[in-house]
Amino acid sequence: LRFTVVALAYSIDIVGGYECAAHSLPYIASLNIGYHICGGSLITTWWVLSAAHCYKSSVEVRLGEHNIHVYEGTEQFISSSIVIQHPDYNDATYDNDIMLIKLSSAAILNEYVSTVPLPSPCNFPSAGTWCLVAGWGNTLSSGSK
Repeated sequence: LRFTVVALAYSIDIVGGYECAAHSLPYIASLNIGYHICGGSLITTWWVLSAAHCYKSSVEVRLGEHNIHVYEGTEQFISSSIVIQHPDYNDATYDNDIMLIKLSSAAILNEYVSTVPLPSPCNFPSAGTWCLVAGWGNTLSSGSK
């Protein structure tokens, strides 16, 4: 699977989109337990933000990835030192579906790995703002691509 992106406004389904240019979103992380399970975002050199429904007690965080099935020489593989689900996460409703992963060593920032550009405090997008959702998945609902 190669890295794909899709723009969403009011949809909860993530189908469609396109393959993005290699390494154009260098803050994206792949959570791996021998295979890719979920995506995340590098928010500092020590922390990755992901979804609580992806929880495993230990994961390998892969940074600098584009094609998760090919070693490209740009990757950093870093094990987790602690994985923290939101204390009020509800797996039936997905309320509070957020999780933090502390890396066992700091990510090395370079042209392939960087932290996500977060908004400044109290400067959040207004309701209805289009957002970019990125991760590894299918671009067709049939799963053929």
